[in-house]
Amino acid sequence: NGEIFAHEEIIPMLRSLKQKGKKVYLITATHDYRGEGYTTAFDGDTSYHTPAATRDMLFDMYREFGPDDALDVHRESMSYVLELDESHLLFALNDDSNLSGKSGFSDECFEWIAAWAEKAKAEGKKIIAMTHHPLIAPSPVYELIAKGDMLGDFDKRLPQLADLGVPLIFTGHTHIHNISAFKSEKGSVIYDVACASPIGAPGVFRYVEVGDDEITVSTEFVPTPSGFDRPLSEVLEDRLVGLIRRALKAGKDDIDELANLAQGMSIKPKIVYRFAWIIKPLFRLLDKITVGTVAGWVKKESGVKKKALGAEKDKKAADVALELFLNLYCGRSPYPPETSVFKVTMGLAGVIDSVLGFLHIDTHKLLKVVPDIGSLLRPLLFNSGIDSYEAVLKTSDPFDASDPNNEITVDRSFKSKKGPPLVIAAAILIILLLPVILPVTLCAVLVNRIKYHGKLK
Repeated sequence: NGEIFAHEEIIPMLRSLKQKGKKVYLITATHDYRGEGYTTAFDGDTSYHTPAATRDMLFDMYREFGPDDALDVHRESMSYVLELDESHLLFALNDDSNLSGKSGFSDECFEWIAAWAEKAKAEGKKIIAMTHHPLIAPSPVYELIAKGDMLGDFDKRLPQLADLGVPLIFTGHTHIHNISAFKSEKGSVIYDVACASPIGAPGVFRYVEVGDDEITVSTEFVPTPSGFDRPLSEVLEDRLVGLIRRALKAGKDDIDELANLAQGMSIKPKIVYRFAWIIKPLFRLLDKITVGTVAGWVKKESGVKKKALGAEKDKKAADVALELFLNLYCGRSPYPPETSVFKVTMGLAGVIDSVLGFLHIDTHKLLKVVPDIGSLLRPLLFNSGIDSYEAVLKTSDPFDASDPNNEITVDRSFKSKKGPPLVIAAAILIILLLPVILPVTLCAVLVNRIKYHGKLK
């Protein structure tokens, strides 16, 4: 978050790479500075203010890592163009602000980008670009929950960059390991190669080899440091979802522990204690639901019988959900369409879509990014597009927009008719059980208030 001491620590590391013969080119981003000139640091649980870099300090702090060797610098945005070799230019594009309240590029900055792209084209040079915020959502889930974290005006800038002849752009920010492609109306293609942090799950870095008409991308895992008793990738994954795993366990057994863990997810402990009366039974119920349980619910939609599940039958549904969350960040594809977990998950999505349809809830209007729940979950189960780890990206005739793998379409094979009977049955049960539900709920709330009176205070 812009701490001066963090900059003072990283700059000598970058210099040591240069001294060993490596070329180091970088752009700064929004977490590298603070407008107030200070940020919050911690000593254990004690917070305090510590000096932070302001944005106007960053250019001089890092000019030796790109700008000093540049052919041209756009000083206001701190972007620059640099010659990698006689055939390739690097467009290092800083997207701190589009001057309209979002990240991205101002119109004036983009005119500068376009002028250099035209110059590169005239000189027969190819462009490799990098920026901080993503231009293509690595998953529909990401666009649903974090569209505001994408490059400002990405829907406008993405086709513009493609049509300017930028075939490849490296992005960060998402902490997601992914490669996505976009084809403009003019037929121009751009690949967004999203790079995860090497100190966050999955703990990797990329090698990229640029050829005449193709770009080869490979991935290596960061070596496990000495003293670790398990692979670094496992440690980083546990850091990402370990808190949620511990919270799921605590929710069914230990409300005090859950309240403590909740602070790590920006949830006040008081909220946990207030709803402890319903949290504990819900978490215990969730703990009992397995893949086999769900398979029984959606046998008709999935076509999967419990006997065919094998070892997957006893896998907890919550563990599968966490695995899908990990897949979003790690770019893995563990469940292709022929697997039972894929079929069962998609069958469940079909039932949910049927319920929403009967209630006249338009999923596309509700979610805005996909036409149905299945289209939201499918990319988390299996990546039918470009492999996130090893890929050969064609720059000549690279991407077929008509390929169904590159479109979000409704998967009709898991369509369900259970919506109407489920909604009607649920309504009847609520009406019949309402005289019981109300007093039981009232008693549970009162007992909860007495039990956690001191905590709620």
